[in-house]
Amino acid sequence: MEGLEGEKMDIVESMGFGHLKHLSGQAMNKELGYWLMTRVNADTGELMAGDGREFTLSSEQVQCVLGIPKGERLVPLQMDDTNRVEIDKICRWFSKVEYGKACISIVEAKDYVMGEEVDVEKYRVAFLVVLLGMFLCPTTNFSSLASELTPALCAAEEAKQYDWCSFVLDFLLRRARAFSHSFDKDGYAVGCGGCTYFLVVFYLDRLRWPPVRWGEYPRVKVFDKDLLKNVVEADRRNSGDFGKTKSVDVAYGEVHPRAARDIYPTESLTFAEEVANHIGEVIRTEVGVVVDVVSRLLGERIINRPGMLRNCVGRG
Repeated sequence: MEGLEGEKMDIVESMGFGHLKHLSGQAMNKELGYWLMTRVNADTGELMAGDGREFTLSSEQVQCVLGIPKGERLVPLQMDDTNRVEIDKICRWFSKVEYGKACISIVEAKDYVMGEEVDVEKYRVAFLVVLLGMFLCPTTNFSSLASELTPALCAAEEAKQYDWCSFVLDFLLRRARAFSHSFDKDGYAVGCGGCTYFLVVFYLDRLRWPPVRWGEYPRVKVFDKDLLKNVVEADRRNSGDFGKTKSVDVAYGEVHPRAARDIYPTESLTFAEEVANHIGEVIRTEVGVVVDVVSRLLGERIINRPGMLRNCVGRG
């Protein structure tokens, strides 16, 4: 997102990806991202923290972290008669041949994004190629877009209407499944793919330390370069691995259980005392009204029935 301003940034914001401008200057810790991928259960959609606590992943969390659109329409996954013409046009713009196969070039799309020419339609597609290929849905190949992502480029024009949060999470879990297969088979995996930045921020937000600007969304605005570096290193074990800090059960949109609840006392009445006094005033007022009504009713009956007064006096 660095270097984008003016008309270019206007286009990005119109697509619903404006919050990602806060990524400028950030450097994601690849070691932590790799470690977290070893702790994702793709079958259950859960992430296990260092202390064994499991967190279920959801598209709402992706939205809270990244602030990308979560519209009602599903991002296209298949090439069919409805989008074939559009895909052919996109391929003419940014295709290249790699290993004997035609694919979408992330490099060419990035050159267009950073270049002088700004055709709105073409720019939207180029930006989406770069965004998917390098951040939201990356693979270990940063020069070419994964072929399975090509149909998604047809959503560039009306990007805000699509559910990119679910799309990103589903891709991440698919990559986690492939990663787990390679890791279990060989004891390691060459890279991982998927939006590990989301995993990192989600994980750091659930470690047991005072919350950082809790309640401010999307969380990408909170974790700048220095903060990421500090909290990541604080979670590193002496062995060089991660998971040193215990986790805490917390959810976006709720009050953080580690947030301080203290209020500085003053000489004025406490909140509880003010509530009690207010209730007392209401009760006294209501009782006064009732007594007043009863008195007036009794008075009217005594005036209208003089014999009642004589009887009352006689009894006295």
